[in-house]
Amino acid sequence: MLEDSKELPLPQVLEGLGVQLAVSLQELRRLEAVCLKALLGENPLELQDFDRIAQVLDQLATCCNGLSREPGVEAVQVQRSVVDRLTMGEIRQRLLAEAPQPSVGSGEVELF
Repeated sequence: MLEDSKELPLPQVLEGLGVQLAVSLQELRRLEAVCLKALLGENPLELQDFDRIAQVLDQLATCCNGLSREPGVEAVQVQRSVVDRLTMGEIRQRLLAEAPQPSVGSGEVELF
């Protein structure tokens, strides 16, 4: 079982990173829609950074997913402690290929 192991397969970690980046991209798009709606009739040029950040997240997700399938990466192991040090449980769970628990609700604080 992975919980007892001190190492993780790198493809699993890369795939988890890709998934987390894709989720973050969806969250960013929802935030962009809220901002655009709030600025209805205003100059939306101020929100162009959303597009740039979205492009970066999309490219990083694509890269991580591609790297996770590279033949030379299959046998590489990484120290689990790298993932264990992450303070956001949702990200840790994705990198460990566990089903993430529901996100913390608005106004709530995630304790770690």
